[in-house]
Parts: sequence; C-alpha cells; structure tokens
Amino acid sequence: ILNTNKMAKQVNLGDLTPEQKEQLFNEFQAKQKEKADLQKTERAAYKKEVDGSVNVLFEELQTASQYLGKVKNTVLSTLKGFIEKKSELYGKDADQTSHSFTNEDGSISIIIGYNMTDGWDDTVNSGISKVNGCIRSFAKDKESKALVDTILKLLSKDGKGNLKASRVLQLKQIADKTENKELIDGIAIIHDAYRPVRSKEYVRCEYKAENGEKKTLPLSITDAEFIEAELQPQMLVADGDE
Repeated sequence: ILNTNKMAKQVNLGDLTPEQKEQLFNEFQAKQKEKADLQKTERAAYKKEVDGSVNVLFEELQTASQYLGKVKNTVLSTLKGFIEKKSELYGKDADQTSHSFTNEDGSISIIIGYNMTDGWDDTVNSGISKVNGCIRSFAKDKESKALVDTILKLLSKDGKGNLKASRVLQLKQIADKTENKELIDGIAIIHDAYRPVRSKEYVRCEYKAENGEKKTLPLSITDAEFIEAELQPQMLVADGDE
C-alpha cells in the first residue's frame, strides 16, 4: 500500500508507477470531497443556528416594540389631557407642536409633540422650471448675475432632494422687488405647491442624574444602554431545534 503522507515529500511524481499515481490522485480527490462535505455541513449548521436565533430574537424585539407602543399610548393619552387644562389655566396654545411637562423639583421632564417637515405636490417642478427659464434672461451684467446666483442657490435642493420652504419665502421677497411678472408667477406656483408633512408624535424624557447632570432617557433600542441579557446566546434556539 502506498504511503502518501511520506511519499508526498520524498518521492518525485515522475518516479511513480501509473497505479501509484492513480492511487495518489484518488486519495487527493477523497480528501477534497471530505473537506467540501465538511464545509457544506458546517454552513448548513450555521444557517440553521442563525434561523433559530433570528426567530427567537424577533419575538423578543416584537414584544419590546409592542410594549413601547403601549407605553407611548399611555404617555400621550395622559399628557394630552393636561394640554387642554394648561391652555385653560395658563393661556397656552393647545395647537403648538410640542408640550413639556416637568415634575415639582424639576428633576424629570417629559416632552411630547410632533415635527412639521417640508413637502410639495407635483406642481412644484413646474414652478421651478418657470423660474429657471425666467432668470436666464437676467444675467446681463455683474449685478444681475449676482441676482441669478442668489435665486439659483435658494432654489437648490438639499442632499435628500428637498426644497426648503424658508428659501421660497426669501425668493418671494426677491421676486416682489423685481416686479417681474413671470418670476412672481413662478414663485407663486412653488409657494402654492407647499404641502407640509406632519411627523409621527414623539415622546422624549429628560432627567437629572445623581451628579446633577442633565440626561436624556434612551427610548429607542439603538440608544439604550447595554445590559447583560437574561436570555443567553446559547439559549437562542427555536422550538424543535434541540
């Protein structure tokens, strides 16, 4: 029997008989197949382990999400009851976008509200196109070129492709001063296309730590401080996988 472990280093392949070469080749193929089979088995086991863990973790995350949703509902429903009372007692605007509630010693504050983000209907592009076409005729000298540059800058969109409403107001002031009907109409189209979007209601909580430092209570899983989980990694096995 050919000892391939020793011969691999000591024997030149040219010195082997055809039978020995065939034996060496077959053993090499067998080892490669064994290695491939092992890798396939390990990959299958890995995927099964990931599948089981993801399913279990999803249930944990879903429970946490549902609990946060219930807490958010409790906080909002409770504090919204105080908003009307605050409006009656202190003359505060009940329609303002945020309201802050603080305990007596000032150590805890809960803020609820929503944000308004800029939004536009599809006619905004018609307005922008009209303004762009109008201002091309402006750039005749250095002063008018500066005006064109200003208008183009105010019409530029941010990194997310959004047009800023505050810039449109500045554009309107500039257009009114020029008394150019085409420009004024183009800005009016943009202005009338404004459709602000209201965000989901938020809940924030701020508190003073023992050292007096003001902190924000993390209410998202991303911001939450890491605490050693009761559910250990080796226990993350879906039912029926054991």
